[in-house]
Amino acid sequence: MTVKVSGRGQICLPAVFRKRFKIAAGDVLEVLESGGSLVLCPLRGKKDRKETAALLERTAGTWKHITGDGAEIIRELRQGSTRDVWGD
Repeated sequence: MTVKVSGRGQICLPAVFRKRFKIAAGDVLEVLESGGSLVLCPLRGKKDRKETAALLERTAGTWKHITGDGAEIIRELRQGSTRDVWGD
């Protein structure tokens, strides 16, 4: 799913994600950088923020060895592929 950044740097979160993560107007999201990606996290308290940052730091780069589209890999795994996703 893609979103377009406005001239003011704004994006619109798709409704499916707002519903799934119970994000409402006025809620605060934290934007974290992790391994060249941006991660949006609903900010529900300082404990959540610290735990999320620690988790992202521990797992940064975990999937770097995987090439190709993630959806394609999932389809292959569901069809019984022997692709070595975990690496050695």
